[in-house]
Amino acid sequence: MSEIVIAVSPVSPDVAQTAPAPAGPVPAGPPPAASVWSRWRPSVLAGFVTWATGIAIYYAVTAVSWLPVQDLSAKAGAAPGTLHGLLDAWNRWDTTWYLIVADSGYTYDARATAFFPLYPMAVRAADAVVPGGSYEAGLAVSALCCLAALILLHRLATELSGADDARRATFYLLAFPTGFYLVAAYNESMFLALALASLYFMRRGRWWWAGMFAGYASGTRMAGVMLGAAFAVEYLRQRGFALRRTDGRLRVSWPSLNRGVFAIVLVPAGLLVYMLYLKLTFDDPLHFLESQKSWFHDGFTPPWQVVMDVVDLIDRSEPLYGPDTIRNIANLATALGVLLLLVLALVGPWRLGAKAAYLVVFAAVVMLMPLSNPIHSYYPLSSVWRFALECSVAFMVLARMGRRPGFDRAYTGVALALQGAMIVTFVQDNFVA
Repeated sequence: MSEIVIAVSPVSPDVAQTAPAPAGPVPAGPPPAASVWSRWRPSVLAGFVTWATGIAIYYAVTAVSWLPVQDLSAKAGAAPGTLHGLLDAWNRWDTTWYLIVADSGYTYDARATAFFPLYPMAVRAADAVVPGGSYEAGLAVSALCCLAALILLHRLATELSGADDARRATFYLLAFPTGFYLVAAYNESMFLALALASLYFMRRGRWWWAGMFAGYASGTRMAGVMLGAAFAVEYLRQRGFALRRTDGRLRVSWPSLNRGVFAIVLVPAGLLVYMLYLKLTFDDPLHFLESQKSWFHDGFTPPWQVVMDVVDLIDRSEPLYGPDTIRNIANLATALGVLLLLVLALVGPWRLGAKAAYLVVFAAVVMLMPLSNPIHSYYPLSSVWRFALECSVAFMVLARMGRRPGFDRAYTGVALALQGAMIVTFVQDNFVA
């Protein structure tokens, strides 16, 4: 007699007592609204609490930022006497250019084409409903984008690393020394929110949504185009791409592709639309690159040469703790530190593994762009430690390191202390990043 063996998987009592599955195929469709909200609710709550706490701290630090000023009658150090004056203390540096574009367009000053259009377009739209002027509208847009970015980071980190790490990653991002730029009237939080939305939908395999948000990101900053590299890496991973060594030879296992691959054409859409506008307006689709020369960007330089140049500047700087020296040290340490964290995202005790490879690819490009296109001035890597905010996977690695209470306390204390000093520097109209 032949023997029939049936393998039965162990079933928990909870599962065993549930109703049997209905006969026939289960109709496809979107998940119920209740299950979507239950998945997103912790991220919305964590993001909102972090965001609201940050806003309150920024208000408090700004309010006391004039205590070290000796001559309050001086124009640069005049203390604000109203809430509006306190808000206006954040109207600094790049904000001016975004407001010029929002209020007057690019023809007012052709140098403004270095600042991509989506953020000032949103500011112009918000100005119609937000009380005040375009500056207040810019603050509102940035604050809402910051909230969206924190929620998206928490959701993505939860899926990759768990809820506890997600909570730390969200806090570590806003606590980073330049984290306050996420609520300033800059395009930083809009770009980060759009990039995280694209990266999240890539992980979920929703390629057309991922391509759409990447297209918006490329209309916010040129780095958005680099989401295409992340798209390709994650798409191939999910479709089963693999490298195998067989019989001493390296073989490539190519996956079958589906129509989702075509969504990658949406990634540069924002940039291409902007280039079309520049062609029609200035007869030069690359006018934004020409404008960069006004900020002393002058083409490609090998990253290792830039690093050596910065080290040399630090070595020759006088005084040792002068502003330019501090900026160079901060930017170089940030660039090298983030690159190290990207390596640790793939190998070592805090690794996230292959599932985070696409995040690493995007973050690496974000760091390498300023490292290979430096500013020819006293601080070649200017703003790098602001661009580090876009490297979300680096904060996920830091969150894993934060499982040790000693690291968590050290990061929190140092980061918040530095951020407080940077806010005071910023509102006093001194350059930070």
